[in-house]
Formats: sequence, C-alpha cells, structure tokens
Amino acid sequence: MFAGGLVLASTLIFFAVWLQRSEQVGWSHERFDEEIDQSYMQRRRRSRKRVNFLFLVCGILVLVATLATPRNHAIWLCCWISVMLSLMTILMLAGLDALRTMRHVRHRLDHLRQKRRKSS
Repeated sequence: MFAGGLVLASTLIFFAVWLQRSEQVGWSHERFDEEIDQSYMQRRRRSRKRVNFLFLVCGILVLVATLATPRNHAIWLCCWISVMLSLMTILMLAGLDALRTMRHVRHRLDHLRQKRRKSS
C-alpha cells in the first residue's frame, strides 16, 4: 500500500509538471496564428493551468495520505476525500474545456467560410 501510494503520488506530480510544460512550449500539431485564436488561447492556458495545479495538489495530497496512513486516520481520510473532490473538479473543468474548444472550432470555421466568400 505504501509503495502504491508513492507511485501514484509521483505519477500525478510528474503528469502535472509534464502537462504544464507541454502547454507552455506548445503541442507540435497546433497552429494558432490568427487574431481570432488569441482570446481562446488565453482562456485555454488559464484553464489548463488550473487543471495542472489541481493534478499537482492531488499528487501532494496522495503523498501526505501515504505518509500519514499508520498514525493519523483523520488526515488520511481528509486527504483522500480532497483528492476525490479535486479529481471530480478536474473532470468538470475538462468538460468545460471541451465545450469551449468545440465553440471555438465552430466559430473559426464560420470565420473561414466568411473569408472564403469574400475572396470569391
């Protein structure tokens, strides 16, 4: 149980750091050069920074729960309940991010169609 908690905590912490670094450096297939994309990118970065921070907090809470298991059951329980609530929050934020992305793609396609009509 102790080793599993350490593995889970280190995985969550590593995952949070990797996601944040990838978001800062950018993904290889993404191109957001137009003005229409700038506000979307700002909102996306802010939202994903929150999610990555929550992953980091979950990793730290799992580590605390792992280290507190034999002595303090109250700390263990509070940490795991907090992890559960944080992960549920991450799921909700991910759903909102998906909706925001779908809205942006639809808006971007409409913008491209209007551009094409003007050029024709």
